Amino acid sequence: MGLLSAITNLKRRRDGAIRATVNKAAGQQNMIIDDCALVKGQKTIIRRFTREDVDKWLSWASHPDPLYSSSYPRQMHRYERDAWFAERSNRWDYMMFAADDLQGQLVGLITLRNIERSHSHAVLGITLRPEVLSGGYGTDSLWAFLSYYFDALGFDAMILDVAAYNRRAQRVYEKCGFIYTGEHWGHYDDYTVFSNAYYQGIRHYFRQHGAWVETLYYDMVLRRYDFLQRRQKGLGPIIK
Repeated sequence: MGLLSAITNLKRRRDGAIRATVNKAAGQQNMIIDDCALVKGQKTIIRRFTREDVDKWLSWASHPDPLYSSSYPRQMHRYERDAWFAERSNRWDYMMFAADDLQGQLVGLITLRNIERSHSHAVLGITLRPEVLSGGYGTDSLWAFLSYYFDALGFDAMILDVAAYNRRAQRVYEKCGFIYTGEHWGHYDDYTVFSNAYYQGIRHYFRQHGAWVETLYYDMVLRRYDFLQRRQKGLGPIIK
């Protein structure tokens, strides 16, 4: 069996196992069982990220704020897009999901990386279309996705890190029940941090580390038991 055939068969088995766990979870709050939608929130529908979504994602406008513009994709030609999607789709430690609004427009990309084979935990990544920021789509899509993550996929915990200066994202995670577990420093691409007046009010979140600039990140976690308790008690975020 060639390498490509082996990867394809492994992916089919993985997708089959995921469909089986989704069907087993039928009846859970907000769960949708069909070929497109995985779970539905009040404002968003979560589904598998497709090759066509790469094109939609790359058509988003850049974020006007330099603090967040690096989170948005660089431009790629068609073959680069094909390769980018194929590489991520065939990885066992990485999964991608799309968040659509109720009119079917792609408003978010949710990723899981560093997935543990035992499904004990994975690392969350979430990016929103700049035009919908502050509209409640991030909170709604994450809260809906958490049901799929813990109920259908059966993970024990979700972990993430968030830039210390990104208070808006922190509030979303706090609303969904994430708690702080620590902090660390990570690379930052803008080397004008200490000369650009734009950073004056948040400069304490950055430091010079040798030849590099670093920014402070907060580590957060949400455990399955705590999520289920929170949902059972109706303590989910209020979506406006």
